[in-house]
Amino acid sequence: MSETIRVSKEVKRELIKIMGELQIERGEKVDFNDVIEFLLSLYRKKNPEVLRSLVGILPSLSAEELEEERRKEIELEKEKYGI
Repeated sequence: MSETIRVSKEVKRELIKIMGELQIERGEKVDFNDVIEFLLSLYRKKNPEVLRSLVGILPSLSAEELEEERRKEIELEKEKYGI
């Protein structure tokens, strides 16, 4: 059963970019569900090096700095979307 989720245009653009990379890597068509499953698997592994390469973050940032940046992003999202 499918569900609808809302994302910003910027997030959608990034997801489409990752989708294209996955399609090239796998040699088959992928959808948003495949992209999200892929990103969730990376999150579960908590591999900051792979995540950095996907989102283009400067490699000089430590895992702690990445976590702090993500906390700030979450706070901004909460304010923006009233969560």
